[in-house]
Amino acid sequence: MTTPTRATGADRDDRTGRFGLFSTTLLIVAGAVLGFVLVSAHSVPFVDEAAHTIQVWLFTSGKLEIFAGTTMIPTYHAMLALAERATGVHNIGFLRFVNLLGGLLLPVVVWRLVAMYSPQEAGRRTVQWFYMPLLFPFFFFVYTDVWTLTTVLATQLCALRKRYFLAAFAGLAATLLRQDMIVWVGMAWLLVLFGDSDFSAWRRGWQSLLWPGFVRALPLFVVMLAFVLFLLWNHGVAVGDRTRHEAAFNPTNIYYFLVCAWLVFLPQNVRAVPRIGPLLRRPACIALLVAGFALYMGTYANTHEYNSEGLRFHLHNEGLYWLSNYPLIRAVAFVPIAWMVLSLCVSDLAEPRLRMMYLVAPLSAGLHPLIEQRYYLPALTLFQVWRPTAGARWENAMLVGYVVIMLWIMWGTISGRFFL
Repeated sequence: MTTPTRATGADRDDRTGRFGLFSTTLLIVAGAVLGFVLVSAHSVPFVDEAAHTIQVWLFTSGKLEIFAGTTMIPTYHAMLALAERATGVHNIGFLRFVNLLGGLLLPVVVWRLVAMYSPQEAGRRTVQWFYMPLLFPFFFFVYTDVWTLTTVLATQLCALRKRYFLAAFAGLAATLLRQDMIVWVGMAWLLVLFGDSDFSAWRRGWQSLLWPGFVRALPLFVVMLAFVLFLLWNHGVAVGDRTRHEAAFNPTNIYYFLVCAWLVFLPQNVRAVPRIGPLLRRPACIALLVAGFALYMGTYANTHEYNSEGLRFHLHNEGLYWLSNYPLIRAVAFVPIAWMVLSLCVSDLAEPRLRMMYLVAPLSAGLHPLIEQRYYLPALTLFQVWRPTAGARWENAMLVGYVVIMLWIMWGTISGRFFL
């Protein structure tokens, strides 16, 4: 593995602002207790919790059947049902508690991934991501996302640490929780395939490097092969509700992903402006931006029926409504889309090979016909753990902004005013 990079000036900026293990743990436990208390006061399921709890109850009552609204392999539901049968407790509050317990492994994996390259920032970035507004509420709801994200990150961590069989096991768990996570198993496979060699070495002698890389990555390849067999046997990706979750490529999901990424990493994007400036003076860059704008305006579409429901309640659908019905707003939205892409171009990740994420992330988002911000969590999280450090002031501003927006989202969700 590449030796962790040396601390930059930004890394050394205000070392007293670091978060140690104790303070990080304290902040996460405090947030977990607060969030759980707020959500537990409501015994009524929130949105998709209803479908998930029905599937869990079917398993708990001994009925081994798949509820029509369950799209994923019901591994998550089976584990919750086992917890219910083991304890004899059958209520949504208990299911939320079990989900939270499993979800608290996520900050541990985030810490480990950040510590591989920026150990001085592990605590702060872990706390940032725990309170990240698009993620925080799902620690407390009966949703698969936090558990799935944990296994996806564990897959990348084991791949980078050369624990190939563990990486395959984590990748299999991720795929059994959510079939679409196979794309990120493919990311881990590429990381192992290329190994520690840089791309210039592959260009010079790919024949001598290909076979050893393929042997190293074989456990992950077996997981991907098993998914292909499942795909053929199941005649599709979704287990239930197939008519609304057919495999298709939706470029609008990529556009919305970039808007969300621009907002999530706004401090980094603002800080990147001086480095973006020289790019905008290149004719090739201007030509690509003009072509990108034409492609964006010509292919933008909001056609999935679920994305037209619950306006003024589902925040992501509300955003889609304004982009779909007002061409001027849609045109203006290209600014953050292009800004995010340019920020990625001038941002160095912890290792050059990690840039493969920029190919996998659009694929992960675009392969969903339904536009949903939860699909973006793996890509957003991996950028969080591998991105360059912005400096104490920027990083602390990011954390404060996350907490403020998170509190607003939790207030709106608990009060029934809106949902992400």
